[in-house]
This record gives sequence, structure tokens and C-alpha cells, in this order.
Amino acid sequence: MSETRQNKADPKAQQRHFPRLTVVLVIAAAAGLWHYGSAYYTLPIVERPDSPLHRALAPSGDIGRWLGIAGTLMMTIILLYSLRKRLRLLEQAGNIRMWLSVHIFMGLMGPVLITFHTSFKLGGIVAIAYWSMIISMLSGIFGRYIYIQIPRDTAGERLSKVHLQREGQALDAQLVPHLQRHPVLSHHTQGLMANAEQASGFATIAALLSHDLGRPRKLWNLRRALKKETELNPRQIRELVGLVKRRSVLARRLAMVDTREEAFHHWHVLHRPFVWIMFTIVIVHVGVAILFGYA
Repeated sequence: MSETRQNKADPKAQQRHFPRLTVVLVIAAAAGLWHYGSAYYTLPIVERPDSPLHRALAPSGDIGRWLGIAGTLMMTIILLYSLRKRLRLLEQAGNIRMWLSVHIFMGLMGPVLITFHTSFKLGGIVAIAYWSMIISMLSGIFGRYIYIQIPRDTAGERLSKVHLQREGQALDAQLVPHLQRHPVLSHHTQGLMANAEQASGFATIAALLSHDLGRPRKLWNLRRALKKETELNPRQIRELVGLVKRRSVLARRLAMVDTREEAFHHWHVLHRPFVWIMFTIVIVHVGVAILFGYA
């Protein structure tokens, strides 16, 4: 009960749980739609009109049409997050974290619904809009990854370099006795810190990926070495590996604190054109559909 109350009061805990729930809901929606219509979606194009599901699942069908409408509305709603950040009129319109959470949910669920609206059949100028949407979604996921690399407090304010250095010193004070007691720990810790180097521009992104993709394997090697070469019990090993992990992540963030903002700027420059291409073509597509009918 106390843990539940703590999660409700802890914005960071809520922020961790919402993306997981979003992923579960998106996967569930995709799995449900595929289970219902896989017999239709896997048919060759020329055979689909003869399927009993054609009337429902074709792009102009009873279900397919509403999937397109719902997906397009969701993709339109994600623009409200940008307005919320930029318009003073909306400064008091709810917590910015909640707006971001809705932005993420709509930005993932919308493409799923639109994909099923197309019945996996793309052609002409609409294909450009679709692939622009997919690129926007993928770049949005990556933008989120870059965003969470910027350390923030519970109020969402960015932490200063001095604050990070103090946190690093506090973690070092906890680690030093263990490093002196267990030489194997010192060797593996150096390996985890090795690629927390300073980088700039797009090299920052490459360094972030390299560090995060390589860290699980190195932590697993550390856990195995501690189990083999020390007399620590499983709980002590788990706590010590967790401490090393936090120090490794902090070292990487501290080394890149100055260039991470530059990487975020580059991401914005690449992300926005695909968003506007997508919406421009979607407006034309919807206009033509309304003007000439859905059939």
C-alpha cells in the first residue's frame, strides 16, 4: 500500500510507468486488429474484393475508414503538445509531463491505426505521407531517448553540471571501499567508464547508443565475476552492480552534458520536415476523400 501511495506522489515513477502502459496498449491494439483481419491482409490484392472481410477492412470499409479517421485525429492531436510548450495561453492547461505522455501515446497508436487503415496496401502520393509518418514516429522515439538523457529533478527542471558532479562524488564515496576490497570490481568499472567520452554533434548520439547498448553486457560480466571471485551474497552483488550502473550512467551524462543539447537540436532539424510533409499530404488525401467520396 505504501509503495502504491509513493508511486502516485512520485512524478518520476509515473513517468516510468506510462511509457510501459503505452507500449502494452499499442501492442495489444495491433495484435487484436491483426488477429481479426490477418486472413484479409495476407490475401493478394486481386483476391481481396472476394473476401467477406473486404467490406469491413478495406480502406473505405466500415472499419477501415474509421481506423483512418481515428489514426489521423491522433496524429493531429500530437501537434497540441508543441502548442502547449509555445503558447503562453496554454501554460496553465495541465502538467507538461501529462501532455508529453499523451503526445507519446497518440504518436504511437496513430501510426498503428493508419497502417491497418491502409490494409497494408500503399501507392501513389499517399505512400509518401505514410513513410513520412513512420519516419516521424521512429525519429520521435529516438528524440524521446535523447530527451531522457537530460537529467532533471522531480519538477522537470534540468540539473546543472555542478549538481551532477556532486552526485558523482557521492557515488564515488560509496564505491571506493568496494573498489579497494574487490580488485575485480575495479577492472570492470573502468570498462564501463571507458566509452563515457566527450563527443559533439551527431557523434554524441553515436556515443550515447554505444554506451547504452554495451552496458548490459558489461554489467552481466561484472555480476558473473563478482559471483565467481568474491564471497558476496546475491543481494550484495545486486546492490553493488546497481551502484556501478548508476555511476556509469552518470559519468556518461556528465561527459556529454554540454553536447547533448546540440544533439537534441540536430534531432529537431531532421524531425520536423517529415512531420510537415506528412500533414500536407494527409490534408490533400482527406480533402480528396471528402470531395469524391470514400468508396
